[in-house]
Amino acid sequence: MTSCCASDFQLDMADLRLVFSPDRPVFRHPDGTTSTGHDLLRAAHRIAALLPDAPVVSLCQDVWPFTVLFLAAILRGQPVLLSSDRSAERLEELARSRGGICVTLNGEVPAESLPSGTLVLPPADGSGTEPPENPHIAFSTEVATVFTSGSTGEPAAYPKTWGALVVRSIVARELLDPEACPSSLTGTVPPYHMYGFETLVCQALHTRSLAMAGLTTYPADWQAMLVHAPEPRILVTTPLQMRALLRAELEMPPVARVVSAAAPLGTDLARRVEDAFGTVVTEIYGATEIGSIAMRRTTATPVWRLYDTVRLAVTKESATVSAPGAPDIELADLVEAVDARHFRLIGRRNDVVKIAARRASLSALNMILTGLPGVEDGAFVPPAPEDGPTARMQVLAVVPDGDGAGILSELRKCIDPAFLPRSVTVVEALPRNSVGKLTAGALRSFASTVLEGEIIGETIFPPEHPVFAGHFPGRPLVPGVLLLDYGLSFAGLTPDRVDQVKFLRPVRPAEAVRFRLRSGNGRLTLTARVNEAAGTPLVLRAVLPV
Repeated sequence: MTSCCASDFQLDMADLRLVFSPDRPVFRHPDGTTSTGHDLLRAAHRIAALLPDAPVVSLCQDVWPFTVLFLAAILRGQPVLLSSDRSAERLEELARSRGGICVTLNGEVPAESLPSGTLVLPPADGSGTEPPENPHIAFSTEVATVFTSGSTGEPAAYPKTWGALVVRSIVARELLDPEACPSSLTGTVPPYHMYGFETLVCQALHTRSLAMAGLTTYPADWQAMLVHAPEPRILVTTPLQMRALLRAELEMPPVARVVSAAAPLGTDLARRVEDAFGTVVTEIYGATEIGSIAMRRTTATPVWRLYDTVRLAVTKESATVSAPGAPDIELADLVEAVDARHFRLIGRRNDVVKIAARRASLSALNMILTGLPGVEDGAFVPPAPEDGPTARMQVLAVVPDGDGAGILSELRKCIDPAFLPRSVTVVEALPRNSVGKLTAGALRSFASTVLEGEIIGETIFPPEHPVFAGHFPGRPLVPGVLLLDYGLSFAGLTPDRVDQVKFLRPVRPAEAVRFRLRSGNGRLTLTARVNEAAGTPLVLRAVLPV
């Protein structure tokens, strides 16, 4: 394998044009046709003429129309706003809060899935022979604002400048275009996530690489794209999608390299992919805040090597990354410096779970769980601080051919008893986003639904409610029997008996009470919490016969 590095290029003003060397092919489409940089520019100019002067929330999922719209926004002097949360409500709110507009190209997104007020433009058309303008973009021009996934909290916004994206694309050639001839990039990841944005969109624009266009929903889609991709082929994917590809057992064309990011990659999974496809698996380390900054071959070393131009300052408590065109960023991870160019990843700073005076890394526990035989996916759900000192971990696992008891038995062999759950709940899938991330909010909400059931109702007992008159004067409380009555009413139940009922916390005036109902093991379980979004403990648990 021939190595390339940043020194192969001279970064001058020519590199800051909208498209590097536009006479080369930049995208190959599912029908076998190829678009050059000139085609891309013509399409971008046509779409730019139809855009308002406002930031653009791109709804495009295919990398070709996404890139056309991205360049069109730049031509209008506007940034694109990129969020990996693709719910219509989130995208609509994002556009409204930033004075922007949701935009898609015709046919890209079903009409019923569009946020209100979405601007639907014609398909990207790059046809013609007229020479399109290929302007220089100033190094410091803000061309995108990328929002974090919220995997450990609320999403945060980070601006991206044109120059920083150009520099990062060039230095990433060692990873994404290492052969003597240009690589073709096939991505299973969406272009609106920072990972796909850097590895597919920016590489196609700023280097000699060719990106494969088309929607990438299923392993058969990835296989078809790879079959039509010219060699050398680079597959850009995630650990979750690697597992799906292995399970599909499809015949694959030669792949020069598999690149993984967006979630921790276990050595065993990396080795299985290398063996199955006769390839090399290389992992990217990075974050939305700064982009990709380092790489490693997972099966060869635990040590990460920084990209050229990236610097890392490490102290005992923190690590700060510096890269051209970007502000210094303090990492959310703890790292250990090996030398000026290499480091080891210790874990996330907010990743430590403490139970019964014992500490463990949540990501390490999840790695153990997903490494067990038969477990396709899984996650530990730590107790909320309000759950009290006796609260236990919850574990959700995707186990197509097994059961929770077997997984729990295996966990007993390899983790501290303090972190063992009472049981393992088997689910069909976890609520991961399009690049396999599992946000803290989505996981906790999903766990509540799985373990406690669907929401059946919510109520508030106002201070003037007659039930409080004379009921503990000075410290009014909602009577437990009234809570139970409300819950049964929401559930539409009039049982002859209640097998078990516990009132676990008092409910005071004006507190919102949310009720859930779950069916399983031949019984119904009714639960209630106050201020559920804040993670408060149960106030009611009742078990009834089906």
